[in-house]
Amino acid sequence: MRLESEQMWGYFEWLFQQFALLWGVGILAGLCLLGFIVCYVAATFLYGPVEGFYAVTRVIYELFARDLPSTTWRRTYAIARLAFQEAMRRKVLAVVAVFIVGLLFAGWFLDPNADYPARLYIESVLTGTSWMVLLLGLFLSCFSLPADIKNKTVQTIVTKPVRSTEIVLGRILGFSAVGTMLLAIMGVLSFFFVVRGVRHEHDVRAISADGKTGQTTLDANHTHTFEIGENGEGVTNEVKGHKHAVVDTGEKGEDGKPIYALEPPVGMLQAKVPVLASLRFTDREGNTGEGLNVGYESNYQKYIEGASLMSAIWTFDDVTESRFGKDGINLEYTLKAFRTFKGDIVTGVQGTVTLRNPNGKVESNRLRFIIKEFQVDQMSIPRELEGFVNSEPKKLDLYKDLVDENGKMEVIVRCEDRSQYLGMSQADLYIRKADRSFGWNMFKAYVGIWLQMVIIICFGVMYSTFLSGPVAMIATLTCLVFGFFGGIASEVASGKIPGGGPIESIIRMPTQTGAMTELDLGSDVLENVIKTIDYGIMSPLSVIGRVFPNFGSLNTSSFVAYGVDIFSSLLFRHITQAACYFVVTALIGYFFLKTRELAA
Repeated sequence: MRLESEQMWGYFEWLFQQFALLWGVGILAGLCLLGFIVCYVAATFLYGPVEGFYAVTRVIYELFARDLPSTTWRRTYAIARLAFQEAMRRKVLAVVAVFIVGLLFAGWFLDPNADYPARLYIESVLTGTSWMVLLLGLFLSCFSLPADIKNKTVQTIVTKPVRSTEIVLGRILGFSAVGTMLLAIMGVLSFFFVVRGVRHEHDVRAISADGKTGQTTLDANHTHTFEIGENGEGVTNEVKGHKHAVVDTGEKGEDGKPIYALEPPVGMLQAKVPVLASLRFTDREGNTGEGLNVGYESNYQKYIEGASLMSAIWTFDDVTESRFGKDGINLEYTLKAFRTFKGDIVTGVQGTVTLRNPNGKVESNRLRFIIKEFQVDQMSIPRELEGFVNSEPKKLDLYKDLVDENGKMEVIVRCEDRSQYLGMSQADLYIRKADRSFGWNMFKAYVGIWLQMVIIICFGVMYSTFLSGPVAMIATLTCLVFGFFGGIASEVASGKIPGGGPIESIIRMPTQTGAMTELDLGSDVLENVIKTIDYGIMSPLSVIGRVFPNFGSLNTSSFVAYGVDIFSSLLFRHITQAACYFVVTALIGYFFLKTRELAA
């Protein structure tokens, strides 16, 4: 899992500094203007330009002067209850039965020999739940209102003192209540399925003659080795993404040696809290610079050269004892090694970590480590450590000496091996706080799935106010596809994805021109015309992709699968986006339903 920069934005940073509020207001204003123009043109054909203008403005006036002020929770709840009962009559509980059957057979297809079985179980249940709930919301929301209109049963409602706002809101809330009930059941079942699937126990199989090392029994297709410390406790090696603590039971065996027991696995079902920092680089001379690109197409990770003054510097904020504990801090990092010679594949690439006060006067000794690629490594930094103050050796206190008056501290990483390189990104090194509950983290992932479902229901109800059931389903499904893949259009239009747009890509295939190679047709004019046409095609798609919800970003199952606590700011951003889509789709649905009533 890679943490992207946009996932790490704070809520207000996203809202103001990243212009989310400005984009939202601009899109809303554009939709309002476009909707007014389209409705006015349609009304002009029906009633003429003057009467058409009055017809459109009359509907807008009735929304703010009559329908919204007169909307009551009692009538909205009545409509929602009817929608709920209608869905239950359609036997939607059968979805839970299908889900249970899926869980029963899932164990046959999930490989118990996988390197990270917990990750496999979590991703399977969350992905399956997400798609099942999305399809449920799609079918519930798209066919109900068109069927009522076709059967004229909706006239029983509209002849009562019921507002169009209450009909639209009631449908959305009723169908959302059904989906919420089913999602809650599937969430509980999924949680116990995951916990039961990864649960296992080991016993101590053998202890060495000196009583310092041992090996566990085989369970869940793996064993562990462990070492016993002077205090009579130890920890196993990491296998399949987890470890076990080894404790002395206080009992003695027949040979007089202590009897040890293993505690439940640590690291399989976790929700670690990473405290991230800003990242900058220095060049070969030690001056502020940029990291190197060693030839990879992706610039996600930058590299620093070994045996030079190049370094990567993370600056942490608010490093305090109350936040991280009195005993010190725990660093975790996932760095990548790039070797310029492959002769020695046994010796790992060496690096160092140095803690420094931002004032530049106090820094710790270099703490050495060897890169463990493709896995998370950790380093415990004690409260007291050796270092230098104004180049003079001295014993340092982590919080008093290495943290400045603003609570900032720098962590510097260097590569020690000549002709080797270390790669890192902003999220590849962090301070790990105390873990949070895995169950709570999984609940937050299900909140993201719930938001996806609510948005789909909102679009389905909106389209069903003026389209037939099958057409409304196709329109809602199109929104779903754009929500998952619409971002590709904006990346192509902006040039982030090489290879160009559709026309340029078609030309590259028969000419066998690689995506990373500049298009060469022998005519600059022809090449510019093709790129201009491609830009004209992809730019509207890019705008449409921004209008539709990004369903991929709402899915945070990878956080749970990789044991990372879902950021609260990210969750609040998703809730804000879902609330905006709820308001916009409800208003559009109201106008269409109101216009449909007027036409009748």
